Amino acid sequence: MIAAIPMPRALAFFAFLIFASAAPGRDPAPLPGADGRIALGAHVEVLEDPEGRLRLEDVRRPAHAGRFAPVASEPVNFGYTRSAWWLRFSLPGGAPVAEDLLLEIAFPSIDRIELHLPEPQPDEDPRYWMRVAGDDYPWAAREMKHRNYVFRFSAPQPPGPHVYYLRLASHSVLTAPLTLWRPEAFAERDRDVQLVLGLFYGLALALVLYNLMLFIAVRDRTYLIYVLYATAFGLFLFGYDGLAYQYLWPGSPWWANHAAATALSLTLALGALFARAFLDMRRIAPRSDRAMVAVIAASFALAACSLTGWLLDYGTVLRTISVLGFGVAALSMVVAVRALLDGYRPARYFLLAWAALLVFILFGALRNFALVPTNIVTIYGLHFGFALDVLLLSFALGDRINILRRERAAAHAGTLEAHQLLLEATRENERELETHIAVRTAELNKANERLRAEAGERELLMEQLRVQEEHLRFMAQHDPLTGLPNRTSMQQRLALALELAKRNRKKVAVMMVDLDGFKRVNDTRGHPAGDQALVQLAARLRTSVRGSDTVARYGGDEFVILAGELDRVEDASMVAEKVADMIGVPLSVQGGLERVTCSIGISVFPDDAEEGEELIALADRAMYATKTGKGKRYAFYGAR
Repeated sequence: MIAAIPMPRALAFFAFLIFASAAPGRDPAPLPGADGRIALGAHVEVLEDPEGRLRLEDVRRPAHAGRFAPVASEPVNFGYTRSAWWLRFSLPGGAPVAEDLLLEIAFPSIDRIELHLPEPQPDEDPRYWMRVAGDDYPWAAREMKHRNYVFRFSAPQPPGPHVYYLRLASHSVLTAPLTLWRPEAFAERDRDVQLVLGLFYGLALALVLYNLMLFIAVRDRTYLIYVLYATAFGLFLFGYDGLAYQYLWPGSPWWANHAAATALSLTLALGALFARAFLDMRRIAPRSDRAMVAVIAASFALAACSLTGWLLDYGTVLRTISVLGFGVAALSMVVAVRALLDGYRPARYFLLAWAALLVFILFGALRNFALVPTNIVTIYGLHFGFALDVLLLSFALGDRINILRRERAAAHAGTLEAHQLLLEATRENERELETHIAVRTAELNKANERLRAEAGERELLMEQLRVQEEHLRFMAQHDPLTGLPNRTSMQQRLALALELAKRNRKKVAVMMVDLDGFKRVNDTRGHPAGDQALVQLAARLRTSVRGSDTVARYGGDEFVILAGELDRVEDASMVAEKVADMIGVPLSVQGGLERVTCSIGISVFPDDAEEGEELIALADRAMYATKTGKGKRYAFYGAR
């Protein structure tokens, strides 16, 4: 699908003046070298379009062209976003005639992609041709029939830089791994990847069929849940790799968008169901079992929403699954550790399986933020995690079956022995029988005493574990130095405060507090003195706000204050003034006095934003604006 954007010759000089500032700030990306490829992430600039209304001619005007900013990660990663994003990069001219290049965007779940290709014009601004792709379009509409999005275009021949634009929009996670290929190198790499993926899915299918046959043989419903879990997980990966759209439903863009959320919801539900059955949560941890049942019900509800498109869009479903998934993983790991401590040996395979999956998921997330190198392990981390997960869970099921068989054999042997003793006892005379009964009664009394003692010890151990669990839960929600809520707890409280404010039609102020001069305390008096200062400042912050407000340590020397149930924006100013005054009082540190000030940035719900993450980001911007303003101690976002 191609469209032209012409420019009349009569406006050439005027267009040159307007679009002169649209030239990218980065140097042109080099054309692919000897290896036939070049990653474009380090050469791309981006522009966020929150409302999704900007067109190419808009982003090329000086008002928007100067707002393009370099990206800080390879690949380009925007996370969960509802904004449209414009990407800009340039290529040098001077390519040979008739040489083609391929632009690959290796993330199959992007909803809509627009590629704007320049066509140089003599003595005037270039004309741009638009090509579109994305899973909002049928598979047959793709320019190149590939699981990823691949565009073929001619390498730029006229000298000088040639500017290219991409517009990306998606309702879920938005990542743009951009690679420029020579066609022969791309074909060679694609053959290798197809071979690896074929082997991976072939082995996964074989493992699922093998365990399905085991279920038919042993009739253990845990095997059936495992098979369904592995199938749902594998189907999600099949769609994640772009293969499901290519081979299963190429004519249904709607289902291509919703299949991933549906498969992932079912994976979460079946994974939680498997953990509950395998670990016998109802017996080991009844409270955790009730929480797991709630997660299972919510996951099936999310699957129904994804399947039908009712109530929630698939982007919201994916965000919810991300939160529930980490909750299920943490809950299952805790119960598995408890089961292992109680002597349940198969729990060790369960722990290894889930730990391997979480580690490889973490590798993939760190790769998205360029914190680990890009290699086969980080690119296909989810696949490695899936393979180890289902394999180790298969071992766990086998170990469980062996233990059950041994227990049944021991029970059968005990029954035979009891029968033999009974037969021998009936052959004894009445006196011997009475004597035997008396001895057995004494032994049973001793056994009952031992059982009561063991039960008391177990109750004591369970109480110790409960206390430890409560301590760990507190530590997971609070900063160990200051005792303030940490970032995770703050985000949860912010979400609750926003819901309450929506119902009561009140305002919520988010204040980002950054300490000025704190680094000097650390440098001159050492980190112990810095920790002492942070504890004092945390105590002052608690006394500076209302009991219903939240003071959290956001990280380092940054704090966040959540002031809810406000009637006026001016109420936030009063809180900020009090906080700045309290922080400005000299601190007693190691026998001396130190003075620390602060910069406060404030964003207000619903005036500035309605989402918690956006409110924090806006408060952070306002805080930096405070730092740049002379004599200012706090500032509202938007210079209120």
